[in-house]
Amino acid sequence: MSAHQRMHPRNALLAIPLAALLLASLGACTSTPRGSQNRYEGREGGQMTAVEGNQTLARNLAIKNPIHKREDGRMIVQFDLENRHSTPLDFAWAVDWFDRDGFAVRGATRHWEPIALGGYGSTTLTVVAPSPEASSWKLQVTSRNEIK
Repeated sequence: MSAHQRMHPRNALLAIPLAALLLASLGACTSTPRGSQNRYEGREGGQMTAVEGNQTLARNLAIKNPIHKREDGRMIVQFDLENRHSTPLDFAWAVDWFDRDGFAVRGATRHWEPIALGGYGSTTLTVVAPSPEASSWKLQVTSRNEIK
């Protein structure tokens, strides 16, 4: 190996972080974006509250007209999902159920449902609690690329 082909040890040490930075930046361009979920919580006789960690999704998706009732002892929740923009919106949703003390209802498993709304589109979701013990719910909404 000639003298001009060998790298000085000091330059070799600098090359490692530079290579790592280059690989990380390339990965950032091709990796799936990640973000927070948005939570919308409600309980019998109460208003819905929102915790919106994914601001982009919160700007694009409106949760409207949350209502609930009991039928055959089980809580039924209904709400409208509305795309606020002209471009299609892909996301996923799931509902968790809780008893009067705030504990997760036994047997209630989270199941993510992917959904796509066309520009300015909307849909109404109706979800039935898995048992009569459920007295509150938490709708979770996330970008579709957040779930596997």
